[in-house]
Amino acid sequence: MSVRHGLRRLLISTAAVLSLAACSSTPAEESGVQQDQTEAKEAVQILAPQGAPALAVAGAENNDEVTITYSNGQDILISELSKKDSEYDLIAAPINLGIKCWNEAGTYELAGVLTWGNLYVVSSDENWNEPGKTLAAFGEGAVPGMVFNNLYPEAECEVVYYPSVAEASQAIQAKKADAALLAQPAAFGAISSSKDSENPLAIQTDLQDVWQAEHGSEEKGYPQAALFVKKGSEEKAEPVINEIQSFLESADDNTVEQAIEKAGVDNLGIPSAQAAIKTWPQQNIHFKSAKDSQTDIETFLELFNMELPADMIFSK
Repeated sequence: MSVRHGLRRLLISTAAVLSLAACSSTPAEESGVQQDQTEAKEAVQILAPQGAPALAVAGAENNDEVTITYSNGQDILISELSKKDSEYDLIAAPINLGIKCWNEAGTYELAGVLTWGNLYVVSSDENWNEPGKTLAAFGEGAVPGMVFNNLYPEAECEVVYYPSVAEASQAIQAKKADAALLAQPAAFGAISSSKDSENPLAIQTDLQDVWQAEHGSEEKGYPQAALFVKKGSEEKAEPVINEIQSFLESADDNTVEQAIEKAGVDNLGIPSAQAAIKTWPQQNIHFKSAKDSQTDIETFLELFNMELPADMIFSK
């Protein structure tokens, strides 16, 4: 968490202590203590994993009553989504992960989808899917690999999986593969590094387009990361959900850059502000309520043999 977030928590804690002390000598109506306590209770805590989901909620950084914690990895997401008493009012997480935790704990309702896929095949050859060619990929057994296998169940090229998107990117740049399955903004980085080479890399296939053509989805792409709201926090979280939605609907280079500056590149887990801004449209970040996304969600969940629980949908 950033220093600013830590200070905000310290100030809120201090205000609460002072409020309790004042209650012993001065009525709340006269001292204004009740107002301070209410403000502390209304503070909204958000947890988001680094990358596109973090960028999706970064617009809420403008709200002084919001604290955002950015995480690296899924362990904390699983832990908090599974708690009955988590401190987080809103959690951004892969939709399949949130639903799995709901089935086990029933704590976090599904508010809506934040990201709709950001996978691309990068190569200098538009005919990348041919016998004798190699594709460097990542996310075997996870969403990237499952989406690719769903769309290319009998790929003609040889698919070699790497432990991370960074390593898949390194493989294509080192010419250890003819193509690579990359997420944005990693695809942008690989393409930029090759711009002066004899055979520069380029995006050859947009998997979100392929998904829509294959599955007839209403939205381009598939519902990957979603926003979950804790039961009991709906009332105070709803204005923040609206802020996030408004930010994403009106996002442009300036507003995205300002949000990144406030949150910090390292906290967001992105290579640079420029990479995030340049690839913003290709990251497919926009909010759509769970109710309005239900058909697309159900189609996507078939990859995991999961169903969307009807009582999990939060309607604003």
